[in-house]
Amino acid sequence: MSLSNDVELANTRAKLLRLEQRYEELRNDTNEDERVRELTMRSLKGTINQFKEEIARYHVGLGNGGGRNRTIQSEDEVADACNKLRRLEERYESVRRETEGDEGQREAELSSLKRLINQLKEEIARYEAHQAVRR
Repeated sequence: MSLSNDVELANTRAKLLRLEQRYEELRNDTNEDERVRELTMRSLKGTINQFKEEIARYHVGLGNGGGRNRTIQSEDEVADACNKLRRLEERYESVRRETEGDEGQREAELSSLKRLINQLKEEIARYEAHQAVRR
């Protein structure tokens, strides 16, 4: 999934809200079978994390799978990638410092952000290595 416009972003946020609400309901439901509850919560966490990753990609302008098949072509694109990287790292630190909310969900979001950060770093490094060979 890759968000391509504001309508998809709004829909994804609405779905994310419903998933988070369901997650909280399950967390507080002591009548549910413990194993089923745990597995359902784990599955919901994964989906919640996926939606947050897509929203983060959209906000930093990565789109199209987070730049996995993208290559930086110019110095301007390097500058843009560096700005996106800075914003992702700021978000990572912000989430890392949070003390409220579900620890597992926060860890999943940190993992997702770290993956995006590493992807951008790899793109920048590939471009820079290619430029060094050209010089």
